Amino acid sequence: MKTILKFISAAIVLMAFAIPASAGTTSFSNPKVGADRLDLCLNWGTGCGKPAADAWCQSKGYLYSVGHVVDPDIGATQRTRLISTGAVCDQAFCDGFKVVTCFKPTPVNKTFWQPKWGADRLDWCLNWGTGCGKPAADKFCQTKGYAKAVQFPIDPDIGAVQRTRLITTGAVCDQAFCDGFKQITCSN
Repeated sequence: MKTILKFISAAIVLMAFAIPASAGTTSFSNPKVGADRLDLCLNWGTGCGKPAADAWCQSKGYLYSVGHVVDPDIGATQRTRLISTGAVCDQAFCDGFKVVTCFKPTPVNKTFWQPKWGADRLDWCLNWGTGCGKPAADKFCQTKGYAKAVQFPIDPDIGAVQRTRLITTGAVCDQAFCDGFKQITCSN
């Protein structure tokens, strides 16, 4: 079994280096579960390799693993831990990962029409009369997992018809002069 795992590990190493680094992939050296190294298997003797790497990547907010490198026989010097149960292996035969490469697609631009904060339209400003326009739009995009706003036209004087809400404090404006956004297009 150990020989087969070493052969499979060698093949995976070659494949991992053949996969080009691209937007959306991140490699992690010596991945850990808590203070211990990630065990090669999801459960004792089953789900070894990609299933365990996939579960670890998903625990970090990625979709799945696209490659990994095995670190064999590390248990006596560095404990390994199963990601599925948290069980620990501290024997010489315990295998872990040297590297796990995870994938998360790079988001494309996304447009939010008449964006809301809570049940109300998002206010044009971060605070009353300050941080208006781009700062408020950027903050909204960041709450959605994007880096910044690239388009954010104003929807003027909507407060009397549709209340607006500050993203920072949650305060509400229900006066005719309150402004919101027609749309916000977010991007990375």
